[in-house]
Amino acid sequence: MEINEPIDQQKKLNIIAIADDSEYGTSAVCYGGMLAAVFRASLTVVTKFDFTLEERRGRFNTERVLQNVQQLLAHDIETILLTDYFFPERLYHYAEETNTIMFVIGVDGEGKQGFFDKRKAMRFIKPSRLPVMTVGEKLPEKDVFQHVLLPLDIERQAKEKALWAGYFSRFYQATIHILAPQYKDSGLHKQVSDNIAFVEKLYKNLEIGYTIHEVAPMNDIDRYSIEYAPEVGASLTVIMMTKYLTPATLFTGKREKKIIGNPQQFPVLCINQRDDLYVLCT
Repeated sequence: MEINEPIDQQKKLNIIAIADDSEYGTSAVCYGGMLAAVFRASLTVVTKFDFTLEERRGRFNTERVLQNVQQLLAHDIETILLTDYFFPERLYHYAEETNTIMFVIGVDGEGKQGFFDKRKAMRFIKPSRLPVMTVGEKLPEKDVFQHVLLPLDIERQAKEKALWAGYFSRFYQATIHILAPQYKDSGLHKQVSDNIAFVEKLYKNLEIGYTIHEVAPMNDIDRYSIEYAPEVGASLTVIMMTKYLTPATLFTGKREKKIIGNPQQFPVLCINQRDDLYVLCT
C-alpha cells in the first residue's frame, strides 16, 4: 500500500469523473462535483473515453456533456474539461500527474443507456490503483456522504476500507456506520471481532465518528449494506474488490459485479486489493 503526502501538507487534490452523454454520465459529473466539494479538490471531467482506439462508439456527445457540466457545476469548484479521447492507461497516467484521489463513473446495470455497463465498469476498475466510485443515474441529494457504510466481515482487508471510509469523516464530519455480523462460531466471531477492534483503534486515534451495528451473519455483507442503508440514511458503501479468482468465483461470478450497477442505484466505492493502492497519509 503506497502512502502519499500528509493530508494537511499535500498539493490540491483532484477528482476525475467520466461523463458520457447519458443520465449516468450526468450523475457521475454531479457526484464528482460533490466529492470535489467534500475533499476541497478540483474536478476533471473526461468527455470522451473508451478502452481502445478501435472501440470508439460515439457514446460521448461532447457538446451535451459540456452543457450538463455548466448547469451542474455552477458552484465554486475548479473544473477542468478534457475533450480529447482518453483510454485507460492514458487516464491512469493523467490521474497520477494531477494528484487525483478517485474516479467516478456512472454504471448502467441494465446496459441500455450509459457507456459503462457492469462488464465495462469491472474492466475499468480492475487495473486502477485509485478507488472508483460507481453511481447510478439518480442525482445526489444535498446531504450526500453524511453517512457512510463500512461493512466488515472475516476478511483481513479492513485497513484499506476503514481508511477510505474514514476520510469522509475527516474531511466532511460524516458518521461511519460499521456493519458487524455476529457469528456463533467462535473462530469466525474472533475474526470479525479482531477487525472491529482494529478499526475502532484506528478511528479513535484519528478522532473519526463511528457507530457499530450488529447484524446477522450472511454470505455477502457488502451487498447487504445497500439494503441496510435506509436504516441509517447512508448514501455510500465501501467495498474491496476480489483479488484472486476461485472455483466458486468462476462459477458464480465476482460478488462485486452484483453490487455495482445495483437496482437501487446506490453509490459504491470500489477499492482494489493491491500493494500500491493510493491512500492519503493519516
